[in-house]
Amino acid sequence: LDEPLGGVDPSTRDHILKTILSNLNDDSSLLITTHIISDVEKILDQVIFLDKGKIILNEDADTLRKKEKASINDIFRRMV
Repeated sequence: LDEPLGGVDPSTRDHILKTILSNLNDDSSLLITTHIISDVEKILDQVIFLDKGKIILNEDADTLRKKEKASINDIFRRMV
């Protein structure tokens, strides 16, 4: 999904995320591109950061948080 939360209010963002997750099969994968990392951070399993079309980070979300002792949003702000 490309920027599914862009341009909507916080309540609608929550509704969109709940709708997406409630309709996702357990054996499915979901790729979300977003600039609003804080809104999707709680559902992340894997994190990929792109910069100028190149992958600059690809890591398990929990491992990354523990290693950097920071939120994914804060890590992104430091890197990009």
